[in-house]
Amino acid sequence: MKFSASKNALLSGFVPLSAVIPSKSPLPALSNVLAELRGNTLSLAATDLEVSMQTAIEVLGTEDGKALLPAKRIFEILRELPEISLKIAIDKNHRITIEGDQGNYKVSGEDVEGYPQIPQLQKPQVFQIDVGRLHRLIEKTYFAISKDELRPQLTGILLQVRSGEVRCVSTDGHRLVRITSLETGYEGEAHDFIVPGKAMMAVLRNAEGEGPVELRFEATQLSFAFQQMKLTTRLIEGRYPNYEAVIPKTNENILKLDTDTFRSAVRRVAIFSNEVSRQIRLRLAKDNVEIMAEDVEAGGEARETVACDYQGTPMDIGYNANYIMDVLKQIDTTEVIFELGAPTSAGLVKPSEQEKNEDLLMLIMPVRLS
Repeated sequence: MKFSASKNALLSGFVPLSAVIPSKSPLPALSNVLAELRGNTLSLAATDLEVSMQTAIEVLGTEDGKALLPAKRIFEILRELPEISLKIAIDKNHRITIEGDQGNYKVSGEDVEGYPQIPQLQKPQVFQIDVGRLHRLIEKTYFAISKDELRPQLTGILLQVRSGEVRCVSTDGHRLVRITSLETGYEGEAHDFIVPGKAMMAVLRNAEGEGPVELRFEATQLSFAFQQMKLTTRLIEGRYPNYEAVIPKTNENILKLDTDTFRSAVRRVAIFSNEVSRQIRLRLAKDNVEIMAEDVEAGGEARETVACDYQGTPMDIGYNANYIMDVLKQIDTTEVIFELGAPTSAGLVKPSEQEKNEDLLMLIMPVRLS
């Protein structure tokens, strides 16, 4: 296989694929990128057996062929080179030669026979969603994915497709996010998919610009196709928890605050919280909320008062400061609304005004005050 291409063109193909190449794997071949040249089109693919990604770039082809390119070594070489034209050749012994103005570099490759087959959906169902909308759905939910491998369903994002809407949900048991996008144009049957967090992060990193993303699905596989790229993932099996059952319907204590002011105060006070529990106390009154933290072991404490509009019963309620700051990062409006029940029950967090054709709701569990 022989071809020429600019350094930047090659990087544009390699960089997205790095999102799915495993850093450690019992199968050494997975640390490579599968490259196939046909004419002037170089197709590139990578997989970790759960998530696969494919892309294509235009090159000047000389000799068609297929080869495995060691991802880490090739990426390091490309990153250090200036923007120049490169000639790349792979011989029958899987020896890779990269030639440029600066010199030439030789790398040992592997036999393509040892690389697993990239999954292809045979008769998928298809629908489309705007790339910006999909990016926002993932961005708003990714932070609440669980890292507990003993509860695999919670390590992914629940993607629910309904007639006229698409919804994403994530939870780790302490926080829950539900965001719904309306008027998507989809009019088919209802479907639920639990998409692995790694796949969603890869989509988040690469789904940019304008235009539609095409989602194709069948059985246990789901793929996202956008621009010159396609990502296919194996879905997480099992049933997602009934998240609607934990969303309170009658939280009557309403707290409204300036988002930036509250976030900054929480960040400062949290410096004095216990390093393990990260507990802060909120003392709610009609016109202000007092934010307090104390670390008995380190002998530190902090206290700040922030103006607010609170319609409800005065109370003290505890939260993990990190969780509070995580949900506040997702609020795009200047004011944030907390809908609270009892000091021991789940509270809802919402923007003061919803985006057009969108409904965003976050749930956060309090911690028992010590």
